[in-house]
Amino acid sequence: MRSLLSKRNLAIIFGGALVITVAIVAVAVGVGHPDVPDDDVAVIDDDRINVPGVVEDGVISKESFDKLLQQTATQQGLQEVPQPSDPQYETLKEQALTAALDIAWIAGEGERHDVEVTDTELQQSFEQTKNENFQTEKEYQQFLTEQGLTQEDVLERVRLQAISSKIEEELTENVSEPSESEASDFYDANKEQFAQPEQRTIRLIQNSDAAKIQQAFDALGADNSPANWMRVAAELSTDPTSKEKGGVRENVVPGSFEQPLDDEIFDAPEGEVQGPIETPTGSYVFQVDSITPETTQSFDQVRDQIVQQINSAKEQEAFAAFLSSYQSYWSSITFCGEDYLIDRCDNFTGEAQPCPDPNLPEAQQQQQLTQQGCPPPAPTISPVAPGSIELFTPASGGQPQKPHPPGEDTAAPAAPGGVPGGGIVPTG
Repeated sequence: MRSLLSKRNLAIIFGGALVITVAIVAVAVGVGHPDVPDDDVAVIDDDRINVPGVVEDGVISKESFDKLLQQTATQQGLQEVPQPSDPQYETLKEQALTAALDIAWIAGEGERHDVEVTDTELQQSFEQTKNENFQTEKEYQQFLTEQGLTQEDVLERVRLQAISSKIEEELTENVSEPSESEASDFYDANKEQFAQPEQRTIRLIQNSDAAKIQQAFDALGADNSPANWMRVAAELSTDPTSKEKGGVRENVVPGSFEQPLDDEIFDAPEGEVQGPIETPTGSYVFQVDSITPETTQSFDQVRDQIVQQINSAKEQEAFAAFLSSYQSYWSSITFCGEDYLIDRCDNFTGEAQPCPDPNLPEAQQQQQLTQQGCPPPAPTISPVAPGSIELFTPASGGQPQKPHPPGEDTAAPAAPGGVPGGGIVPTG
């Protein structure tokens, strides 16, 4: 089954923040406000969370945080962390804390789902990652240096990738395929999307010299046989596409040419030389050889396409709900020190970023809800070094709400519902 987490622009970046890509159904939990000791940055009320060098028994210490802060500075091209009085310090601090919380949350989510990653699975994932992104060991070592990472850091992030992928697989099992009636109802309500436009095969002569176009029109008006079209096009046309083919252009659809030529082509009868037609870029003579009327594909022809797209839309709707619950749950049990408060901490009392952003158009607000959930994760603005690795890759594709209209383009669409965590690709 295709993954629930399709088209999600959420990434775990080696050398950058790790943005969570899993979602959960909210459960009732006991919410308290544990004190955050002076030596710690944040406490997550789940002592099962352990990631070496980042979080121990749900606690992110200042020592671990300072390591992440230095990594963040390194990724910005800085040799050392700026002083707290430097305006850049606050940005780096929030990025580092975001990374730390994301790492802790994904590890905690793995515990909640009883996800295990074997040593064999971890090593296989690491080797695949490394081989796909680096041609030599030297390149890989350079990447570690540029990103301020150790081998252990990389292995932990690969392990988190594997945990997330397994959780995604578990979540997709709850997404049902659309029924036959759902697909049929969609087809009836959107039949115009499945129309194949009228197509025409034409012969065309183009030239910026109006006198030569008139010469072509006179010659073809006297004899419009294919043989004469071959001769006249070769002599007088400047259209590189059809000049050597007797002016033939096949499968022309509305909108293929500039006006007024386009309208003239689709208003003309078959077999008659038309012209001269003047446009801003030149003059034309043409003839319509054949007409294929507009048709509408039947439900049986597009059923699989409709099912695929409805399923993708269902997955995205489910994802938005799950992601919101996921972030709400972990935020509710995350408490940060006074100097490290951000809106992902339950004890944050400042003004959080509105979600969705009311300054965005309505369509973009809906997209923000679907892709990020609320509250949104803090943005990662650190640059991606050459050869860096992005653990969760957004799939490309069109809007999931409706099937891809037939004939819109010739490229194969990306598989809807593709798991962004299903592959690790270079981004530099």
